[in-house]
Amino acid sequence: MSSFAETEEQYVLLAEKLNALGIAYIHLADNTGGKAKSTFEKIRKSFKNTLILSVGYTKEKAEEDLASGAGDLIAFGKPFLSNPDLLTRFEKGKALNDFDASTFYAADAKGYTDYPFLS
Repeated sequence: MSSFAETEEQYVLLAEKLNALGIAYIHLADNTGGKAKSTFEKIRKSFKNTLILSVGYTKEKAEEDLASGAGDLIAFGKPFLSNPDLLTRFEKGKALNDFDASTFYAADAKGYTDYPFLS
């Protein structure tokens, strides 16, 4: 079994190889609750093209990571599903709708087209 340090080194090597191949972007999703931060920082140092970050972002955290150079783009999945007017909400500082994960990948429109817009 690999140690965390060995795994981190493997990701850095992979980022270097992808960079050398001219890959346009890498999309990193942190589903660890922030434990991947040091790995992402090392990947950022190794990969020179576009780095997209996602999972659990607020407007403020996205702005912080973009300003610091931690990533070049931030992807919003669940917030976009549950807030058809996400950018307007961000611009106006309005609260976001909660998402209902039980409706994800369902067979109908529930959870995709029925979230409310701002009044």
